[in-house]
Amino acid sequence: MRFGRARRAAKLAWAGSLLLTGACGHSILLTPQEPSATTQLLIVRSLDRAIAQLDLSRLAGRRVDLELVAQAGNLAFAKEVMKERLRERGVHLSSDAPEIKLVVLATVLGTDRGETLVGSPAMQLPIVSLPAPEIALFKWIRHRGLVELEVEALEPGSGDLMAKLGPEIGRAKHDDFTILIAINFTVSDVDDQPEGAEDGRERPGHRPVDARPDGLAEGVPVANP
Repeated sequence: MRFGRARRAAKLAWAGSLLLTGACGHSILLTPQEPSATTQLLIVRSLDRAIAQLDLSRLAGRRVDLELVAQAGNLAFAKEVMKERLRERGVHLSSDAPEIKLVVLATVLGTDRGETLVGSPAMQLPIVSLPAPEIALFKWIRHRGLVELEVEALEPGSGDLMAKLGPEIGRAKHDDFTILIAINFTVSDVDDQPEGAEDGRERPGHRPVDARPDGLAEGVPVANP
C-alpha cells in the first residue's frame, strides 16, 4: 500500500516538474516580426560589404542614374542603401541627363539559417501528454547574410556597355550557442567595419589570382573566390 502511494507521489512530482520546466522554457519565447531584426541587420551588413569592394572611383563627381535588379528581398530599401553609399563616395545621382546609367544586379540578396543540436529536442511526451523542454548539451544556430553584386556601366543614350564590375560578395554572420543547457553566448561580426577601402584601392590580402574574367579592363577589381 505504501509502495503504491510512493509510486503515485513520484509520478505526480515528475509530472509537476515537467510542467513547471516546460512552462519556464516556453514563457520566454517571443514571436519576432518578419523579417526579424537579425535578418535585417545581416542583409544590410552584407550589402555594405559588397558595395565597399566595388571600385567606384571613376564615378566620383559624375551624374549617374542607378537601377537595381534583384530576384528577391526588399528591393526598394536595398536601392536606397545603395544610393546612400554611392553618395558617400562622391557619386552624384541624377536621372536628369545622366552621364552614366549604372545597372546593379543583385544576384543574391538574402539570409540562410542552420542549426546543430546535440541533446534532446522539445517534444510532447506520449503517455502523460505534457511538453518536454529541449535539453541542449550543445546547440549552434547559424544565421548567415549573403549579397552578391554585379555592376554594369552603360552609355545612357545607346545602352552600350562602358565597364563592368564584380561580381563582389558581402557576407555577415550571427551565431547563437548553448552549452550544457544554461551557458549561452553569441558570436557575430555585424558590428565590424566593411572590408575594402572606400577610395577603390586594392584590398590588402585579397589580390585575385587567375580570377579575372575575359573582357574586363585592366584595373577593374574582381571577386576573390
